[in-house]
Amino acid sequence: MAVNKVDLTVSQLINDLNSGLTWFKKDDLGYGSIEIKYGANPNQIAAIRKHPALKDAETSITIFNIIDDTKNENTTTKQSPITRTDVPMEQPVVQMDNNQTVLDTNTAADIFANL
Repeated sequence: MAVNKVDLTVSQLINDLNSGLTWFKKDDLGYGSIEIKYGANPNQIAAIRKHPALKDAETSITIFNIIDDTKNENTTTKQSPITRTDVPMEQPVVQMDNNQTVLDTNTAADIFANL
């Protein structure tokens, strides 16, 4: 009989769970399962979960809830279809914080171009 030894660390398994892996393939949320990743059967997973540091460890996933704050049902914003380019516009005066560094236009453009 061949015996395959697989070394698993508690931190490795917790990291897997925090990455969205489930314990069992049947519970897979689309990120995979520890059962499949390590080639374990359900009985082996049950034995692993009995470790004191893992007995309460569960899958952790992040769900992003996108809230469209650009639309406001109570307020209607109308944009003028007419644009005028012959009217000079005044630029607002902005006070600089004394701790900020003043950059020339080319340097600022280079910084933003490389973001």
